[in-house]
Amino acid sequence: MTNPIYLEKEEIERLINNPLNEEELLICRREHLLTNAREHVIVGTPEPGSSYFTTQEGKNILDCTAQAWTLNLGHSNPDISYAVSLQAQKTIHTNSMFLTPVRVKLANKLSEILPGELKNGKISVNNSGGSWALECAIRVAMVNNKKGKQFIVFRRAYHGSSLVMAGASQRLPHRFPSLGNEIWVRTFFPYCYRCPWNYKEGLGGIRDKSCNMECLDMVRDTIELYPNGTPIGCIIEPIQGPGGQIPAPIEFLEGLKEICKNNKILLIYDEAQTGFGRTGKMFATEWYNSTYNTDVSPDIMTLTKGAAAGVPIGITVAKPNIRQLTEFEEHSTFCSPQLAMAACLVNIEILHKHKILENVVKQGNKITSFIKELAEKIPEIGDVRGPGLFIGVEFVKDRQTREPYNDLLAKMIHTGWKNGVYFGEGMQITSTAGYFIQNVLKIKPPLTLKDEESDKVCELFEKSLKEALASFK
Repeated sequence: MTNPIYLEKEEIERLINNPLNEEELLICRREHLLTNAREHVIVGTPEPGSSYFTTQEGKNILDCTAQAWTLNLGHSNPDISYAVSLQAQKTIHTNSMFLTPVRVKLANKLSEILPGELKNGKISVNNSGGSWALECAIRVAMVNNKKGKQFIVFRRAYHGSSLVMAGASQRLPHRFPSLGNEIWVRTFFPYCYRCPWNYKEGLGGIRDKSCNMECLDMVRDTIELYPNGTPIGCIIEPIQGPGGQIPAPIEFLEGLKEICKNNKILLIYDEAQTGFGRTGKMFATEWYNSTYNTDVSPDIMTLTKGAAAGVPIGITVAKPNIRQLTEFEEHSTFCSPQLAMAACLVNIEILHKHKILENVVKQGNKITSFIKELAEKIPEIGDVRGPGLFIGVEFVKDRQTREPYNDLLAKMIHTGWKNGVYFGEGMQITSTAGYFIQNVLKIKPPLTLKDEESDKVCELFEKSLKEALASFK
């Protein structure tokens, strides 16, 4: 390890490691332009690579969010920490016009492991995450399809928080408008549990067998008959994350791919949350391809979240025949993030070498099966959706009406924390009439979750849910 030259080691350690005091916290909360943070402060983890984090009060919490679904290898994974440290001793930053060993190695590795028609395709990397990756995808689409400038997007979608990509997302509780709203054409996403054609057996992310795919007809009409311009791209999460952990039926993705091909529209998958192992395959696209023995790979795909196991990164990939951007079109100051690329390269190696994806399937099946069995006794569990450790549990007040149970989700998050587990929550779907829907609980822990930890997830889920329900009586 390189020794410091400007400060003593002890000075640096004191700056980083000294505990916070109440005055520091008070000043930060009162005076700075920061989000009004939750009351608890995360100070670390019981051990490197753990599925738990530690609060300032010294409480260890089992993390079923992997901190915004990013820490696929656990908190402060030692291999990732070492990779970042090692790369930092070589190059921390270079201008984007230069290749470096880690940039070449990562681009080659990503190109090699991409699914379906994306294999051996084009690669672009940034350090700003999913919004920037999607804006890169939009630029690529514009370069490759110059007949228009509109993009098809879907209800309940979330594609990032930049002022442009917020417009592609479901209505969010923002106090400001997004920019470029005229480029988005919104259409229907196949939410089988809440089918407007009244098919009732679309459970667990699998469509009702009697369904005639009316939703796909609606999308086809939106694209072919009713746009106000000429769509050149279609952006979709193959499995919606923030919108409710909702898998699109395979038949929908097959049909959408055909519609896009027939209309010369570039199909773009946003795999921000599903990429890098969360479904039990490296990508959701690969999960669909292998599960149903059909290739639904898109023209362009974007990745972030768990790609570098917590180190900020965004990745845009495209089929080999896609025309790439020029240096000026791709450029941002930090679009060659050396530390993140090192972390991503090591993350991929760990996922493959240590059979982490097999563990995702094992632990995901255990947790999902447990909750489905619990649902036989607790009718407020309306639907349980996967796959892998991409688990959503939808709470309802009544199984027949399927009325969303927002209050139960809020109480469940609270009781879970009290019991030592941190569950996630779906995005708030807001309405113009002043109400909102937020009733899906997320279970998306690190992919390295151990047997005893998944047992604990099941135990604390049941305990917390029963306590939450009892509080309403």
